[in-house]
Amino acid sequence: MPSHLCFSVLFLDSRFHGRDEGNQPEWPPSPLRLFQALVAAAAAQANERQQIQSAVPALRWLAGLPPPLILAPPAQCAAHFCLSVPNNAMDLVAKAWARGNLFGKGDANPATHRTLKTVRPTRFPDFSRLFYLWQLPDPVPDEHLTHIQKLICTARSMVALGWGIDLVAAQAQILVQEQLSDLLQTGELWQPQQAPASLSLRVPSSETLEALISRHDSFLKRLEKGVFTPVPPLAAYRLVPYRRTSDPPLRPFAAFRLRHPPEDRAAVFPVTKANHVAAMTRHTLAELASRTQYNPGNNWIDRYVHGHRNPGDDTEPRFSYLPLPSIERRGDRGCYLGAIRRVLVAELVDSAESHLPWLRKALPGQFLTDQQTRQHQAMLAPLALNDWVLRQYTEAADSWATVTPVVLPGSDDGNFAKAEKLFLKALRHAGYAPEALAELEFRHVSFWPGGPLALRFVRPNYLQNSHWSVYHVRLSWKHALTGPIALGAGRHCGLGIFARRDNS
Repeated sequence: MPSHLCFSVLFLDSRFHGRDEGNQPEWPPSPLRLFQALVAAAAAQANERQQIQSAVPALRWLAGLPPPLILAPPAQCAAHFCLSVPNNAMDLVAKAWARGNLFGKGDANPATHRTLKTVRPTRFPDFSRLFYLWQLPDPVPDEHLTHIQKLICTARSMVALGWGIDLVAAQAQILVQEQLSDLLQTGELWQPQQAPASLSLRVPSSETLEALISRHDSFLKRLEKGVFTPVPPLAAYRLVPYRRTSDPPLRPFAAFRLRHPPEDRAAVFPVTKANHVAAMTRHTLAELASRTQYNPGNNWIDRYVHGHRNPGDDTEPRFSYLPLPSIERRGDRGCYLGAIRRVLVAELVDSAESHLPWLRKALPGQFLTDQQTRQHQAMLAPLALNDWVLRQYTEAADSWATVTPVVLPGSDDGNFAKAEKLFLKALRHAGYAPEALAELEFRHVSFWPGGPLALRFVRPNYLQNSHWSVYHVRLSWKHALTGPIALGAGRHCGLGIFARRDNS
């Protein structure tokens, strides 16, 4: 029966200040954070401030293990506050003092060289414990036991996890299956996933330890010969999708950037032409499948790619083409809706067979082509799961609003009660339970600053000629849902796309 190497981290405060690579609050703290804390603890324990040779074999072994399970207490973002911090202008102070200005006036006063830094910590119950669980082979080889003993000893020297003020007390031990079962009842279990999930965490790789040693060496030499050399950020790690066992599965998708064909910049499309971007993506994928003879049978290209079907077959598996307007952060003014620079192709959650692995390999480098002019409009390039804009469409939230309007499955004749009834019908068609809704709001004006009116969006002829009602919609759910979310009669072709509204 497999056992686990368990690192237990006790927080001495009820706040965590760490941020992810997108400068967003990070919870749970990534396995890379624990690994970095262990490297620092090994150096401090052995008094090897520049060398950690005694711990290198154990740390390298830990970095080579599969991603760990994480058991974390429930947490939420706390209210933000501001700190007054130095703005790294002490060279101006030194020059003023060198000129003889020792009375603290002008540049000579260090107190004038400060700036405000916004801090938004994550809050959890007092004296909470966090657990990282690496599965061990069964049986555990003697060589591995030597590494484990070194790591158990090193863990006791950890002092912080996150910022320097995130003080902790840590320990490590081997847990057998019975002990693990009891432990899993004490928090939220986050498991690594193969498919995209609502959260991606940084995990150490086989190159991480050497990269950390090299980065520390660069830090010590950053002022050599009187020249300041910036220390490059750490880039040697893996991004691994994680999901809580209580979370609904993420709708599977493949995401792409839209690049300008002849120029090294993003291709840009108006938000109102989301349907055109979806149509070009669908046409490119159909041509690619035909050219490469990828056809699993049962008229796959016609039904799965183009979405052609008989009446009543709405729940049949198919691709959905969802162009993503940019969510642009503009400081204190909040988030604005920008042009389309990304697109994702999604499948239904309950699709029996996924064709996304083929799509992820085949689509990069392909062109979106205008069918009238036959000109290349954009080239598809892979999009990382940690992309900030993509996360506004895929991460969990309880408040969502349309970036492209919902086409109701019928005309409401200006009657709100009828509009609500039609929307709930569309909700059920997309696989969501109306009982999960806490609040619903319709309007013609976008809920996003910079967003166009609902009627300005281009719709396919079959939707426009039917005179079905079109609205921007804001939803509040009783419990947070993960995206991508697309609702309404045009949900497979670029309409009815929602983005998170609580993305401050």
